[in-house]
Amino acid sequence: MKDTIESKVSKTVLQQQEEVIIGDEIYKVSPPSVATLILASEAISQLPYVNLDSKNIASESLYVAKDCRVLGDIIAILILGAKGLKETRTVVKERFFGLIKKEYVIIIDHKANLSKKLLEGLQPRELHETLARLLNTLQIGDFFGLTASLIEINLLRQTREAGTTAFGQ
Repeated sequence: MKDTIESKVSKTVLQQQEEVIIGDEIYKVSPPSVATLILASEAISQLPYVNLDSKNIASESLYVAKDCRVLGDIIAILILGAKGLKETRTVVKERFFGLIKKEYVIIIDHKANLSKKLLEGLQPRELHETLARLLNTLQIGDFFGLTASLIEINLLRQTREAGTTAFGQ
């Protein structure tokens, strides 16, 4: 079922979660935070610069494919959000009938797990459709407006005038 403009606006205003199906799991994607956009931007900057020759597009695409492992990371960041990338758990192990207890801290990297699942489980078309769908929900226009206005303020701010100094000072 295709979303209408009204339904897209209501989802944005109400900040409803969108569902993304990866394999047999359903992930609920929240509207992105600024931290999520920053992390996604960092990951996107790791993609190789590609200027494909239209005559040899298949061989050139395969040549740069080795550098595109970050695609899984990008989609994982957009699905999980900045807060859901890693989880820290404390596990208590008991020995000698509970007389000796030792705590271990375990860090679970949800981003790496989901990225691996995406790259191994989805076909290129499915990966493309998932990324395109997630990019449509990013509110990039608002983020661009915010950053552009801040850059403008920074450019307009008065700078200190340079004075002359004597040689050697």
